[in-house]
Amino acid sequence: MKKKIINIVAVILIVSGITMIGATIFMKYTAHKRQAELRASFEKMDDSKSNLGADADKATIKDSNSDNKNNESQVKPIALLIIPKIDINVAVGEGTDDDLLRYAVGHFKNTALPGEKGNLCLAGHRNFTYAEYFKDLNKLEKNDEIIVKTKDKEFTYLVTTSFIVNPDEVDVLSPTKDETITLVTCTIGAKQRLIVKGSLKK
Repeated sequence: MKKKIINIVAVILIVSGITMIGATIFMKYTAHKRQAELRASFEKMDDSKSNLGADADKATIKDSNSDNKNNESQVKPIALLIIPKIDINVAVGEGTDDDLLRYAVGHFKNTALPGEKGNLCLAGHRNFTYAEYFKDLNKLEKNDEIIVKTKDKEFTYLVTTSFIVNPDEVDVLSPTKDETITLVTCTIGAKQRLIVKGSLKK
């Protein structure tokens, strides 16, 4: 009887393990697919918007916010985030809700747009289960490049500092006088937040 119970427990553990692996693979596949769709949408953005500079970006974000209200799956990209040192090339969507961050990097609403004066704030996961775009963010050092590409222009920021804060220390998102960028992700264990800041290269 004891051996039979052990065998049953072993089977349950094996099935549970296979189920968890399968679920993780499915979630990562879904995230990859939705990111590919977002990137494709970025490439197909209307050229009439791409030549309008900041006004085009604001129009894109307005459209994106409208879509979010009507259909969460129809998020429009506002830019591409490229960080050569840690091999990041990912589409950025407007907002930081959990669904979006599972397959993209998110732009904090009401923070600066790419290239604008102010604080451009972006958030991303480093969770293995979903899109782990920021998993190597801790490897960035001073003067490493952070490139933000819109349909109109490409902006290069240089890392100035990185540090860890508690989740309630939201002053890292505060506006700045100059053109800056702030990248936000969780620390390992998700108890705190890793912050990387940079300034626009001129």
